[in-house]
Amino acid sequence: MVCFLLAVPLAMFMRCAAAESQTATRINGVTYLGDLPTVVADRRGLFESRNLHATVTYEYSGKRNLELLRAGRTDIALMALTPLVLDAVADPDPGQPDDPVILASLVHSTQLNQIVVLPESGIDEPADLPGRRVGLMKGTNAEFVWWLFAAYHRFDPFAATLVDLPVDELSDALIDGGVDAVVIWEPWTSRLRHAVGGRLRSFTGSNVYTAKWVVAARRDFVEREPERVRAVLGAYREAIEFIDRDPAAAMGLYADHDGIPLDALRRIWDALIYELSLDWSLIATLQQQLDWARRAGYAASGTETEVLKMIAPAPLSAVAPAAVSVPGIEGRQ
Repeated sequence: MVCFLLAVPLAMFMRCAAAESQTATRINGVTYLGDLPTVVADRRGLFESRNLHATVTYEYSGKRNLELLRAGRTDIALMALTPLVLDAVADPDPGQPDDPVILASLVHSTQLNQIVVLPESGIDEPADLPGRRVGLMKGTNAEFVWWLFAAYHRFDPFAATLVDLPVDELSDALIDGGVDAVVIWEPWTSRLRHAVGGRLRSFTGSNVYTAKWVVAARRDFVEREPERVRAVLGAYREAIEFIDRDPAAAMGLYADHDGIPLDALRRIWDALIYELSLDWSLIATLQQQLDWARRAGYAASGTETEVLKMIAPAPLSAVAPAAVSVPGIEGRQ
């Protein structure tokens, strides 16, 4: 009898735990300074404060997050636009339930991505890069940054040998001489600068790229779980309000999370603009990257991708109507 009485609450607990696990919202962030709102929402319990049982994991790239999202292994994924654009131009049957859609943009900045070299490379200016080995992670915004950088400095982006490496291997490749330059992003740039004693040289023109960092989900998740999606966006709105209200505390949270010095964050902080939105700047940037994807050979010439179908504005319209400012999409799912 005693064993039975003990077994009943244990079974109830196990069923509750299983139910909670089944309803957990899986959120995949990235080791990227642009993803500060995820760190703030996670560390300050903002997801939980909206009755959202969230499990937050940080990957090394938005490219990886998109792979997990497509495979149904996460519910909410953070990423730059490039993985989404490359996915869209390669999609033979767009508009399906498993397609990724953008829920909101979180940041725009010109200081998150850099093309860097070491002094001993003999590369003194961008014109020295053709013919050299440039490390970057293909399929991420680093590839688009390189294309814009080359165009800005008027040389063929294919004139350099592009070495495809995971972002966490780029620093060692540069230090060991496996590549002559790398296209990298924060906080990896600051980590690399610290590792080489501040000898890192960053080229003017890296800032021709304006980073957009977005929250994405599968279309079927947005349609099936509207309340959870709205709760996620509400937590991000509160996280950005906290960043604006107390930037020192926000920087402290990120420094502790990613292990980079506060001085490195302060150096670029004024160039970071965190904002929950869906606006024309996002549409324009998507269109620019779609044009690049076609010129770079990722899509057959003449193929068209409908930009507005890459966006699901209804959840953000419900959470923060003023944040949606693209005529024609405000009320669409």
